[in-house]
Amino acid sequence: MDSKIIPLQNIDEFKSSILVEERVAILIFTAEWCQPSLNLVTQMKKELDQQRKRLNQQTGVINIFVVDHEKEGSYQIVKQFAPTTLPYVYLFEKGKYIAQFGGLDVFAMNKLIKKALESSRAL
Repeated sequence: MDSKIIPLQNIDEFKSSILVEERVAILIFTAEWCQPSLNLVTQMKKELDQQRKRLNQQTGVINIFVVDHEKEGSYQIVKQFAPTTLPYVYLFEKGKYIAQFGGLDVFAMNKLIKKALESSRAL
């Protein structure tokens, strides 16, 4: 089973998904007008699924949750994390933040994916 891209519309969806997630989850802040953000979401999902397949899927599914920085309802999530650039990525394990990076940084993305897969294997 491949990772899913799941849009979050408000703080309640955030609390009922990532904070109660019993596994590893990725949160990405984006905006419709920010093409690098949109590219990163697609690129991260593709790379995550490819690396899971290389590991013979010995890790759990890692979903990617996306918050559009400017959508109505996302204000409280944005306020809580205060991303300083777009895209901005956070990694969570069992509802707790464990890593982050900002911008379209392929090296940082691959490092975060590796950490996500290692964490997922440990669960």
